Amino acid sequence: MARASSGLLKRRLQIAEIVRKQGEVKVDELSELLQVSNVTIRQDLTYLEQQGYLKRSFGGAIYVTPEGVFNQLSVNTPSYIQSNSCDIELVKTCLSYINDGDTLFLSHGNLIRKLIPFLHCKKSLILIMNDISNAQLAKEFTDAEVVLVGGAILEGNLLLDNKMINFILNQFSISHFVIELSSINTDNQLIIESLEQVRIYQQIMKKAAHTIGILPQRIIHNNDNSIGTLVDIDMVMLSRSAVTEYHQQLLDANFEQLISNKYCVTYQNKLET
Repeated sequence: MARASSGLLKRRLQIAEIVRKQGEVKVDELSELLQVSNVTIRQDLTYLEQQGYLKRSFGGAIYVTPEGVFNQLSVNTPSYIQSNSCDIELVKTCLSYINDGDTLFLSHGNLIRKLIPFLHCKKSLILIMNDISNAQLAKEFTDAEVVLVGGAILEGNLLLDNKMINFILNQFSISHFVIELSSINTDNQLIIESLEQVRIYQQIMKKAAHTIGILPQRIIHNNDNSIGTLVDIDMVMLSRSAVTEYHQQLLDANFEQLISNKYCVTYQNKLET
């Protein structure tokens, strides 16, 4: 019996650590990784949610707990999980520039999805977005007013409607546009993944008081997907894997290194300070 209790505790601590490092994880993934049934994983997640280690989501769990809760944990997790730590640090760094009462337009993207649960600690936010699944997540994990831009549904649950964007921009004063970038080309063009979103994001960037770009690593390099140049953006947050490629380019474009840790580096546009 003692062995069973010890194994149960170890598995639950391991799940907590995996969720912390990955940000969001599905029941099926945990079941396969830990070699236990989906029912067992759901029971573990329910217990961990009750203890404040995570939040249940549809089909899985999301990390929203402050870092300090996990400082006492010592669990060996698979090496591939470690790579997700930089994603969490990127979004937590972005969080530090968001204040209570801000109006944010959040682009689509995996990092934006990881940012949303952390917004639960901010009060009186207005979150505008054109990603249906991210809007649902924001409704579940924050008390913010969520505004979903209407239009035709594109691949990946994205909405496209230029007229609706114009209406939104006239109704709301956007304090921060947070956009996930795919790359920055040699001409300092900001490249995104979805060509269909280029015109919309260009409009938003012109209207937003501040624009924050998050770039985990180079994903694509398609010049047709440019929404603007480095001069149009206030801050860029890079994962450590992207710093080697972009550091000198950012310095040459009048950006200065602001904050650095083992996972990510933040650069600020000196012309916007």
